[in-house]
Amino acid sequence: MSNTTKNAGDTQVKIKQYLTSNSLAEFDAGVTEDSDLFKEGFIDSYGYIELVKYLEKEFRIRFSDDELVSNQLNTLKNITSMVQSKIDAG
Repeated sequence: MSNTTKNAGDTQVKIKQYLTSNSLAEFDAGVTEDSDLFKEGFIDSYGYIELVKYLEKEFRIRFSDDELVSNQLNTLKNITSMVQSKIDAG
């Protein structure tokens, strides 16, 4: 397993743990990594701000204003992908 794959897996685990602890989302057959967390009711605007603050602090990254309004941080899969791409970019 490459470091990038391992890191992406670690990244997703951390994000999933945060979402499970803070939004009552339980990832199973009904809520998958592709489920829209807003449409499912797990995240609202306040939860989104808290999520972004967590991601920036935990992974030492920054999101641009354009990224924050792009509607890309809506699923576990998209969140992980965006965070990992920022980590990989250094």
